[in-house]
Amino acid sequence: MKASTAQIEVQHLKRVSRIKHQILTRYLPSWATILGSAFDLLYYVDCFAGPGQYEADGEIVDGSPIIAVKAGKEFAVKNAGKKLGIVLVEDDNDQLAQLKDCLHATQPYPANFKVSAQLANSHDLIPGIIKQIRKRQTAPSFFLVDPYGHPLSIPVMNDILALQRSELLINFMWYRINMDMTNDAVQHHVSELFGDEDWKSQAFNSQHGMTKEKNVLKYFCDRLSAQYVLPFRIRYDAQEDRMAGSRTKYYLIHASNSLKAVLLMKEVMWPLGDEEGTFDFSGNSQGVLISQTPRLEELQSILLLEFAGQQVAFDDIRGKTWNLPFIEKHYRSVLQELRSSGTVEVTPVTSRGTGLSRRDLVRFPKE
Repeated sequence: MKASTAQIEVQHLKRVSRIKHQILTRYLPSWATILGSAFDLLYYVDCFAGPGQYEADGEIVDGSPIIAVKAGKEFAVKNAGKKLGIVLVEDDNDQLAQLKDCLHATQPYPANFKVSAQLANSHDLIPGIIKQIRKRQTAPSFFLVDPYGHPLSIPVMNDILALQRSELLINFMWYRINMDMTNDAVQHHVSELFGDEDWKSQAFNSQHGMTKEKNVLKYFCDRLSAQYVLPFRIRYDAQEDRMAGSRTKYYLIHASNSLKAVLLMKEVMWPLGDEEGTFDFSGNSQGVLISQTPRLEELQSILLLEFAGQQVAFDDIRGKTWNLPFIEKHYRSVLQELRSSGTVEVTPVTSRGTGLSRRDLVRFPKE
C-alpha cells in the first residue's frame, strides 16, 4: 500500500500500538480545553513523530502527529483568542515527506494555530525548544516522547518537567530495554536513556521476570521529576506479535506535576484496558484480566481506613488517592453506597439533592 503522493509504503500499525493513538485522541481535546480556559498559549511537541498515517485492518488511520493536528485545529477554530503551537520532529527524510504529505490534507489552518514539521534529531533539537517555551513562562506544554533507540534522556525529560504545567507521555520500551541491559555491546543505549550508569549497580540486574520488570519500571519512574507518574502496561498481542500475551511489550507513562492532569489521564486510560478496565492492555481482551480487575470492595476498605474520622471534599478524596486503580465513577459508586447505608454523611456544596461531586463534603466514621 502506498501513500498518495510521497509514494512510501504505509507501515502496518499493530493493535497494541494503536492504544497510544486512542489515548491521544481522547486526552488532547480535554487537555487543550481545560488549559485553554486559563492560558492564552499552548504547545504540543511530538519528539519522534514518524509518518502521518498507518495501515490497520486494511484501512488508513491517522498517526500521532495527525491526531494532534486535527485536535489542535478544532480547538483553535473554537477559541479564536487562544494560540496553539504544534512541533513535529522527525529525523528520517522519507517519513518526514510522508508526514508533510498528510499534513496538507489538514490545511488550511486558522491564524492562531501553527504547525511546524522539522527534520531533526530530537536529542539535539528538544533542548532548544525547552528554552523557547521557558521564555513564555506560563505556556502549558505536552510532549510525546519515545526515548529509546534515539535516546531522549531522563535529564532532558526532567528539563521538560521543570517547565510550568508541562506533561510527558513516554513510550518506555520494556522488551528492548530488558534485552539491552544484559548485552555489553548495546548497554550504552540504556545508559543514554538514564543519563548515567547508576542503573548498573541496582539490585534488579540480578533479578528476573516480573520482579525485575516492576523494579526497573519503579527505578525509571522514581528518577522522573514528576509528582504524578501513571504507567499503562501494554502486553504483547499473541496473534500479531507471536509472543505470549502475558508478557509486557512496553509501557506508556504519563508524567506531570498537575493533579488535574493525572486524574484526567486516569479517566482516559482506564476504559482502554482489558475487560472491565485496568491500566493494562493487550490485543486480546477476552477474559484476560478478570482476576486482576480491581474490586470496588477494595476501594471501600481503603477509603474508610485512609479518611477515618475526617471530613473531606469529594475531589480531594480522589486527589489524595490518585495512585489507586480507580476512576471517578468508582469513587462515586462506593461513597453513594456508604451514604445509603448511613456509614458516611455527605454535606452538599456543589451538588443538589442526592448528587455527589467536586466540593461536596464526605464525613467518614472513626475507626
